[in-house]
Amino acid sequence: MSGLCVVICALIAISAAGEPETASQPPPTGVPMPDFTLFDLEQRPVRLSDLQEPVVVLNFFAFWCDTWIEQLPQLRELAAQQEQMGFQFVSISVDGAWTDQLQEVCGEEGMPVSVIVDKGSRLSSELGLRHIPTIFVLDADRTVRFVYEHHPGNLVLLRAIRAALSASSQASRE
Repeated sequence: MSGLCVVICALIAISAAGEPETASQPPPTGVPMPDFTLFDLEQRPVRLSDLQEPVVVLNFFAFWCDTWIEQLPQLRELAAQQEQMGFQFVSISVDGAWTDQLQEVCGEEGMPVSVIVDKGSRLSSELGLRHIPTIFVLDADRTVRFVYEHHPGNLVLLRAIRAALSASSQASRE
């Protein structure tokens, strides 16, 4: 089931990406993430430029694809470190708000990170996503420092977060 989900996620991401040239290359690093406004599960606007943390991690995922459920323990571990390290982890659903499934899987605890909805997959198409999940690590200037077209595991993500924090710290001293 998980393998089938990965194939379906990849096909949807490729079709949403538009032109074949866009789909043949991963999203680039070293470029600013375009500012965007999406809505959370309570229909409140969330704007990238309003996020205050020096590093932002954007996790594009799909509720119908069971990989997010498999990653939930890792998300809980990362969420516990956000405040101490100075980053914010935001999950972006490319397939809507499946609040019933979210409640069923996460229970009373809820999702350990913020969830916003990319209605119609507009942002993911603009970014040229090819795979779900895709994770972006942004520095304080909201420049894309790292892109992972899968969940690389917490050790790799924490290393990327530390590098982005270091780059942000160096830039603020200059």
